[in-house]
Amino acid sequence: MMDHKDFPQMTEEFDRRVRQTLEALPEQPQRARRFPMKRIVSAGLAAALCLGGTAFAASDLPAAIGRTFTLLLHGEDAQLLRDYTVTPEPGTVMDENDKYRMTVESVLFDESAGAGLVSLHLENKAGDGVMPFGILELYPQYQDQPDVVWSNLSQCYGGEDGQYNFNVMYDEYGFCGSAFYLDTSRSTENDYYIEGAFIPSGDYTPGTPLRLVAQEQGRDQTVSTGGTIGYIALEVSMADFEQMPSLQSADGSLTLSQIGLRITAPAEDGVLIDQIDRIAVKMKDGSELVIRDATDSADIGIDQRLYALGFGPDAGYDVETVVYVLARTFDLADVQAVVLNDTEYPLSE
Repeated sequence: MMDHKDFPQMTEEFDRRVRQTLEALPEQPQRARRFPMKRIVSAGLAAALCLGGTAFAASDLPAAIGRTFTLLLHGEDAQLLRDYTVTPEPGTVMDENDKYRMTVESVLFDESAGAGLVSLHLENKAGDGVMPFGILELYPQYQDQPDVVWSNLSQCYGGEDGQYNFNVMYDEYGFCGSAFYLDTSRSTENDYYIEGAFIPSGDYTPGTPLRLVAQEQGRDQTVSTGGTIGYIALEVSMADFEQMPSLQSADGSLTLSQIGLRITAPAEDGVLIDQIDRIAVKMKDGSELVIRDATDSADIGIDQRLYALGFGPDAGYDVETVVYVLARTFDLADVQAVVLNDTEYPLSE
């Protein structure tokens, strides 16, 4: 386990670096909403973030889903997701270069909602303790919030030349929106265990193979269109995923699975992702599992979303869409509806 270090003071240089990083994200055919980092910035909470070094406090999120995705997921019934989690034989899905070896540990992807999780192991072959990414951390006042999943996580960040950014890709240059987090309770100075939440872009075609990549900051490569993307230093084809069941609203505008929620609305309704302040899953016994509650602007509120991505007409699509990767799981047989703000949407198979 790595040691804790004090967080640095936020400076104008840090603010500049965050803004430059957001502007330098790979061009994608959607309105990218990197989360939690970009979502925090867009909400005026940039002061919550600070750039950490190579040492940081361990997360104390409960290890509830067997040995897969123990960092990102809550829940008591491991079997709910274990049936759909694909875990390749150790060492069979990997790539390496002269410095690092990257192995996919587990894949969980719900194609109906468009939400996924992937876990990986990155090994430092040189054993020199040089971690090829930085960490975006939160100031102390935003840490250890029991109802805010990202307040306990250490997000990986390739902010310096030569460092790695992790992404999930499809086709030649299709990018998923994603956020990857270091599991500091498992990681050592030369072995890094990382879990990521990802959402394919609006142009993703069901059935298209996905691959995990580590891209080197400050270095580009050219694709067939003549454009450039970040240089792919490591690349692994992700295992075929198990189809997951889901529920839908009567008009098809909402799709809910055990790890994802997808919402669509007419384009004229405006930017959908900015209009939803409260999300809850209503159970048949009348209880609610609150995923997001930001109705009190003076407080962080409740936030059990690992990642959010919105895309709409400004990116060339006919409707407004927002997708969430959820940190809470449940039995779909117990679900009656999804509540958005004050409106309840009954669901069925």
